[in-house]
Amino acid sequence: MTKLLLRVVLPLLAGGALLTGCTSTEGGTASPAQSPSASEPSAPETSSSSTGGGGTQSIADACSLIEPSDLSSYGEFNPPQSQTIAGARSCKYQKKIASASDKSMVIGANVRDTSSVAQVNDTGGGVVDKDINGRQAKEAPGGGSVDGCTLALPVGDSSRVDVAVIGVGSADEACQIAEAVAKAAVEPRLPKG
Repeated sequence: MTKLLLRVVLPLLAGGALLTGCTSTEGGTASPAQSPSASEPSAPETSSSSTGGGGTQSIADACSLIEPSDLSSYGEFNPPQSQTIAGARSCKYQKKIASASDKSMVIGANVRDTSSVAQVNDTGGGVVDKDINGRQAKEAPGGGSVDGCTLALPVGDSSRVDVAVIGVGSADEACQIAEAVAKAAVEPRLPKG
């Protein structure tokens, strides 16, 4: 009986000692890791068409690329929210919801200082070449149930600005809005050459 007790208890004690030796505590507050949100589609780059050697460093604030008046034809929007998401300096506008039939559209600009248009990610609907006011861009519509679209505009050889639209009902509609906002508002405000 003593041998049986030693065979059962001794390994449990040894295991407990090993486990307590492997624990550690670290000061601070636990928080979840940040990951790209649905409103911020990551865009991998797919072609390094550029407008010169300059980059996005001269863009001090992503919110300088889209003004509230640029979005007036799509409804009324809350004030812009500026943040950094997955290394991109971002500005997003959330549409105000007036009734249950309203779509909860989000339109944003993401400044990517170290990602080219050649790195735009396929989010399910492929990656398509686009010409936005003479700038060779890449468009990544969402696939399946993803109703978003990212339009990546090159700024120099190794940086870009993404115009992202989500929450409008379909990827096609999101891409139409992204193209319109890019042509009328964002591209004209980007650094040239």
